[in-house]
Amino acid sequence: MKKMTTIRNREGAFGTYEAICITSTLMITKIFYTSISVIIDIEGTSGWIGTIVSCLTTLVMFSLIYMLMKRFPNKDITQIFEAVLGRFSGKVLSLVFSAYLLFYAASSLREFVEMIKAYNLPYSPPSLLIFAFIAVCAIVAYYGLEGIARISGIFFIPVIVALFVILLLASPNYNINYMKPYLGYGLKETVVTGLLRCSAYDEVLILAFMINSMHGLKTFKRAGYASIIITGITFSSNLLCNVLAFTYTGGRENLSGLFELSRAIYFNRFVQRLESIFLFAWVISSLVSVSIAFYLSINIYTKAFRIPGHRPLIFPFSFLLFMVALVPKNMSEVVQLNIHFIRQYSCFFIYLVPVLILFIAVIFRKRGDIVHGKKN
Repeated sequence: MKKMTTIRNREGAFGTYEAICITSTLMITKIFYTSISVIIDIEGTSGWIGTIVSCLTTLVMFSLIYMLMKRFPNKDITQIFEAVLGRFSGKVLSLVFSAYLLFYAASSLREFVEMIKAYNLPYSPPSLLIFAFIAVCAIVAYYGLEGIARISGIFFIPVIVALFVILLLASPNYNINYMKPYLGYGLKETVVTGLLRCSAYDEVLILAFMINSMHGLKTFKRAGYASIIITGITFSSNLLCNVLAFTYTGGRENLSGLFELSRAIYFNRFVQRLESIFLFAWVISSLVSVSIAFYLSINIYTKAFRIPGHRPLIFPFSFLLFMVALVPKNMSEVVQLNIHFIRQYSCFFIYLVPVLILFIAVIFRKRGDIVHGKKN
């Protein structure tokens, strides 16, 4: 118990609001990128229904993850891996998650850089933009999880407000007839794709790595369900508005549906081209989301090898992040390989591993320790 308190003090502490902001920011950020056009291309006009299926699937999977965390209170998921699988296997699994989060951060960073080049800085070399972005992420990560939580708490509401302001101001461009056919390419395609695209919500698992910094399982549960629902509403409304504005044939051609929607806003010569609202939300949310994934990658690594403190590893991990972000040759490779895997197939790893750990714990009757005379 003393060891857990030491870890918690080192990482910092935050409440339900900050936990919701961190998780929601990480999940919602992808709506600024290519996700909208990809979903519309796959599901047609029913993309907004498919993401509701993804949301409901994630709620079920999170409930199973919550059951696992409930069996092992006062332990984060890396400690649960070691408690159930043994120290060596648990450490290996933790390192796999650390590597995945570094890959996630690099892929998100490269997608952001490629879109910035396409819309705003076409002549800037990717390496320069990546270096500048990583420098800021390293500074944010230096202040640890509590610092990231505070930053997320400050900027989450402005980002959400800016996002929905764009949707509201673009409403004169909406045509309800563009929703037809209502089931897109068919109910089966919508449901199957919705089940696979639950990967778009799997960032909720980061709560299991941060649980020692939160106020127990109640905060974990509330933050998880709240962030999933908030993200589901945001995704669904954005997909619906893009179909209403551009039709599904036009929506699937946009590199960033939300950016194009902000450019379509026009009331008069004084109120038009409000991309600045979009850029503010886009840059801030991207910075926070990459910083979270980057920090957690380091944090999980330090836990696996019992390293006291994450700061000495910021520079080497920054170098790794820079190298991985430069691997894709162009935007097409980023979207078709990295992003396609993260947002459509990562659920088989992110969700099924904790569920498998839960089944093993139940079969072999492994639980947490007894605290204050009560079985955990």
